[in-house]
Amino acid sequence: MRRFSWLAGAMVLSFILITGCSNSTVDEGTTEPGVTIPSGQEDSSGNGGGSTSEGTKEVPPASESDEKAMLTTADLYKKAEFTVDKYDEEHTMNREALEAKGEILKPFLTSRYYVAKMADRNIALPLQVANKESVTLHPEDMSFSVKENRGDSLLITYTLNLILTDKNGQESRNIPLEGDITFLQENNQWLIQDDTYNIKELQNLVYK
Repeated sequence: MRRFSWLAGAMVLSFILITGCSNSTVDEGTTEPGVTIPSGQEDSSGNGGGSTSEGTKEVPPASESDEKAMLTTADLYKKAEFTVDKYDEEHTMNREALEAKGEILKPFLTSRYYVAKMADRNIALPLQVANKESVTLHPEDMSFSVKENRGDSLLITYTLNLILTDKNGQESRNIPLEGDITFLQENNQWLIQDDTYNIKELQNLVYK
């Protein structure tokens, strides 16, 4: 009987040792090698705040009414950009004139594109043309159409004739221009992110 008691005790001790080793192995293997979860970027089930689009909203695609509104905006923008009623230096060639033109165009542009246009000074190009040629400017025969609706952006193509008028009210030049305007959403508004056209037609007048 004493022999069986000793054997039973040995079996219980062995079971305890085996169970302890197994638990130790599981604890050490919880994190797989080669997989790192950076702090603050745990998956969405954890508390790390790493849900992919928290605080952002998916931009809805441009609707048909959006397209019509952007066509109108593009028309107003090009009129504002290419209308210059005075060509003297006071109204065209100083910092105040540049800033005034920038303020007129700013409501049409994304914040990034506005900064870019002010930095490269292309926003002042129509003013420079007016001063260099001693003319006023206004666009005519403007045509706009939707070239591509990409959902989160819209591409509009356009053509126009830029009319240069001398001090006698006579047309001195008619410059055909064509280009593409890209709209993006910013603060729930569709604004111009890019405007690419045959700008060299104007640069050649200023820098010739």
